[in-house]
Amino acid sequence: MQRWLKSITPDRHALEKLWCVRPFAALVLDRGCWIFNRTSVVHAFSLGLAIAFVPPTPVPLHLVLCAVLGVLFRLNLPVLFATVFISNPFTWFLQVVGSIWVGAKIMGLDLMPLVHVPTHRHLWAQLHQLWAPLLLGALVLGAVAAALGYVLAQCAWRARVLYHLRKRRARSSARRTIALDQHTID
Repeated sequence: MQRWLKSITPDRHALEKLWCVRPFAALVLDRGCWIFNRTSVVHAFSLGLAIAFVPPTPVPLHLVLCAVLGVLFRLNLPVLFATVFISNPFTWFLQVVGSIWVGAKIMGLDLMPLVHVPTHRHLWAQLHQLWAPLLLGALVLGAVAAALGYVLAQCAWRARVLYHLRKRRARSSARRTIALDQHTID
């Protein structure tokens, strides 16, 4: 797993040369933020899923949160940034609608009057009523996605390790069998 992740990640030394990274090079290029071990990768994946459910803003809030929290907790930055990009312009509508629906269900709000009578005059007042369910729903969905992502990433990492362990044992067993066969022939 580590080799595959390293193969698709840009090199730290290549990033040092970028003009936009130079002011933050001491923080961003910290070795702890580029280590591909299970703890760093799994925690980065689950935090990336949680950040992905932050409602879309005109400011790149997702990326700022990734950079700050990733450096603060010394998580794997490539995995964190890659995971947060599940929130993109193609998925924003579904995330916002899902967050509003979940938040409204938790708060006990009825959204049907807002759906049936959208008038231009009262549009701002109607949108203003959706902020609380949107934020609550995003918080809940982000927490659920982070928890599920943590469990799935742990399972995927373990499955990959077990696969390579079985493969190594099979090769070792095959070598022993060949060595025994050659020994009996001699």
